[in-house]
Amino acid sequence: MEAEYEILYKGCTLSPIVIDDGEFYTAMVVVNSPSGEVRASGALGEFPCALSARQFAIAYGMADVDRREPPVPDWPTHITLRSVPRPVRS
Repeated sequence: MEAEYEILYKGCTLSPIVIDDGEFYTAMVVVNSPSGEVRASGALGEFPCALSARQFAIAYGMADVDRREPPVPDWPTHITLRSVPRPVRS
C-alpha cells in the first residue's frame, strides 16, 4: 500500500492510497475536511499502474470536495473476454 503524500485542496487534505494487487493497482482516497470530518472512498477500481491509480484517486477526491460528479476511469475496471466455440478440425 502506498500513501506517500497528501494534497491540500480547498482546505481539505486528500490522501490518495494505491494498493498493489499483483496484476493491477487499486485506488482509494481519504478526504479530511477542516472541520475534522474524515471520508474514505473505498475501492475506486483497478488500474494498470500506480501512477494512474493515484491520479484517479486525487481527481475523485477533488470531485468529492467540490460536491460534483466523480470522474469516470478511462481504464476498464474489468475486462471480460467471451469464449467463442471454435470448430474442431479432424
